Amino acid sequence: MSGKARPYRSLYCYPWDVASAAQHGQRLQQLGMNGVTLAVSYHAGKFLRPQAGAAPRVIFPEDGVVYFEPQPALYGELKPLAHSDPAMRRVLPELVADAQLAVHAWTVLLHNSRLGALHPQYTAHNVFGDGYVYSLCPMHDAVFAYAVNLCRDIAAQGVHSLVLETPGWLPYAHGYHHEFAQVHSNVWLDTMLGLCFCDACMAAGRQHGLGMDSLRASIASSVDQYLQAPVDATPAQAQAWLQADLLAMPALAEWLRLRQRRVTELVGAIRAAIPPQVELAVIATVQRPTASNWLEGMDVAALARVADWIEVPFYEADAAAVASDAWDCIRRLGGSAQLRAILRPGPPDLADGAQLASALDRLAQLGIRELGFYNFGLLRPARLEALGQALRPLPDEPASPA
Repeated sequence: MSGKARPYRSLYCYPWDVASAAQHGQRLQQLGMNGVTLAVSYHAGKFLRPQAGAAPRVIFPEDGVVYFEPQPALYGELKPLAHSDPAMRRVLPELVADAQLAVHAWTVLLHNSRLGALHPQYTAHNVFGDGYVYSLCPMHDAVFAYAVNLCRDIAAQGVHSLVLETPGWLPYAHGYHHEFAQVHSNVWLDTMLGLCFCDACMAAGRQHGLGMDSLRASIASSVDQYLQAPVDATPAQAQAWLQADLLAMPALAEWLRLRQRRVTELVGAIRAAIPPQVELAVIATVQRPTASNWLEGMDVAALARVADWIEVPFYEADAAAVASDAWDCIRRLGGSAQLRAILRPGPPDLADGAQLASALDRLAQLGIRELGFYNFGLLRPARLEALGQALRPLPDEPASPA
């Protein structure tokens, strides 16, 4: 092996799946990993743990907490809430001290129902004024400051990098528990319901000369008409409606660009607030395909100018879909040098993991060898072993930038 750094190979993990830092480091190294991407700020969920050595086999983690000891003096009005179990807060420093693996801090920023419930004035509000408790709105200065301060706090924990998830707005169809409707979802409806028109967003739009009241009224009227109509849009129709509305409402297109600039500003402020030796990666989207991330205020080309890495969840049914989405990401970034891939090496992706090796090969052909995998505690042992076997034939040298 040359003096060049090994490509990033990291396995996403939850603190409750790390029984021993030393044993965990050894296990991940056996699988071909040189890093662990540990959840240090996370939301609620319900997780089945195939490998759990002890109860619970099905776990409901605490909502909206951090898995380390935060420094309250760093924060303003919005403060992180620490997990109630000290053992959960010790996993991060123990993995850092163990030093077998580079520790990457998986940081869910603005997807936080618990803080949203405590501070509803800082959540996203849809076109009708309904608050989305799970989505803190980054247009609020208090939310912006919270995100920067949280990352500053985490960067001081000795981690190699921060991996930011949800630095922008959550889309409509993501983020809350037991979401339910008897109206079929489509991209047009979800886009319109996912836009934020909270006080801070309205003020920001007006400051930039946008007719926010007219825009909100027009969108509200269209959504109301659709909800009352005896029809359902097909996927192709909904996509065409969205494209037509973007052309018909220049204020909407400009509003979407303004949201992207705000998220880029936030990520840039985080980069400036953390030490230069701590790398910063941004998870490009919580949706498929990646190009739809503008719904969250994301612009991968702009984010790549202020962050070190763009980390993309290529969570697709087959290797061909992974390759086509990766090609589009490279096109938008102008190369693969800052691109990392995240794959799920088991159900429901890649033919339940059978196409993992093919996906890795196709990513390598595109110049992508920086790889993360999701998720240690959710995969059966056989799928983890298959992951290790698929990684062994890969070159151990970094790829030349595309």
